[in-house]
Parts: sequence; structure tokens; C-alpha cells
Amino acid sequence: MGNQVYSKCEYIIIQVGKGFIIVNRRKRFLDGHTHIRTFKTAKYLVDLVIHNSMPYNLSPYLLTSLTRITENESYKQKILDLIANKKNRGLRRYRRTA
Repeated sequence: MGNQVYSKCEYIIIQVGKGFIIVNRRKRFLDGHTHIRTFKTAKYLVDLVIHNSMPYNLSPYLLTSLTRITENESYKQKILDLIANKKNRGLRRYRRTA
């Protein structure tokens, strides 16, 4: 594995190759880790999860990363609802009026 470069609460960030892995030490590794490209984004995600903040501007990939590392089930459900809303937003069909 790589080198631990950051730690906050139960979360650690490990540098692996050119990317980073966020690990929640309270969860099994397979269930509680995610891969992120930049250190800045990894730190941002850790802060979001610790404070249970709703990040409306993130991509579905990063939102899914939040669901993988959080232990808070209500926060996880809010993030999953946000992902569903973002996906449905692209599927809207507008009816043309005459």
C-alpha cells in the first residue's frame, strides 16, 4: 500500500501512485474506502463527511465516494437522494406548447 499523508478523526488519506485513498478506519476496508485523484479533493471530502455537509456542486462520482466513507445512515440517504435527483435532472423531457 502507500504512505499515510493525512489523518483526521477516523479518516486517513493514503497516497497511492498518483492518486489518494480515503479510508474510514471504523469500517471494513472494502466498505469504507474510496479513490480520489487529488489530495485537496480528498481533504475536502473528509471535511464534508465529518460535518455532514450537503455538497450540491459535486459530481455523482464524488457524491458516491461520500456514501462509501460515511457511517451516518441519514447523511448517506440524503447523498443518495441528491445523486438520484442529479441523474433525473438530465432525463427531463420538456413538452413543447403551441
